[in-house]
Amino acid sequence: MIPTILSAIALALASTLAQAQSTPPAPAPADGIGEFTTRATKYATLRGDLERGLPVLTGTEEPAHVRTVEVALAQRLRDARPNARQGDLFTPQATAAFRTILRQMDGSTWKMIMDANPGPFVNRVNDAYPKSKPLSTMPPDLLERLPRLPEGLQYRFVGADLILHDTRSNLIVDRIPEAIPMSGPPRRR
Repeated sequence: MIPTILSAIALALASTLAQAQSTPPAPAPADGIGEFTTRATKYATLRGDLERGLPVLTGTEEPAHVRTVEVALAQRLRDARPNARQGDLFTPQATAAFRTILRQMDGSTWKMIMDANPGPFVNRVNDAYPKSKPLSTMPPDLLERLPRLPEGLQYRFVGADLILHDTRSNLIVDRIPEAIPMSGPPRRR
């Protein structure tokens, strides 16, 4: 009796496994987050390809050398993405999903963002983040709710705008204008 049951279970598992292997993967979530994650990963892959041939930075180099490598990578990215524009990664669907997440933050999270916020300044896609401006910090509770980013990409606030900053090239990769209110925490809906 037990060998028969075990044989039936093994047969059912084998059938399920075969069916799972022939089933195409499910599409990315329609909420925009899956689409954003896919686009951020593609950008990181492109950047990785363009880094080939540049000196590998170990963290012990002189700042001038680091800056030279950063500028060279930024130029390669601009050449590879000459038509980069707002919405390439933060598509309308992704922007809506991000705004939903950002509207859920509480007053203490908003205050943390504003305390470290460099304030508004011109921040266009494919421009360098100004070295004269500080980088805002991202509250851990908010980072927990946002999609995880590939290494070298970071979320930052510039005034009310949410930007995607490439730390290896110092480029602004994409942005959501007026992602949060400047006057106070968003009202939860």
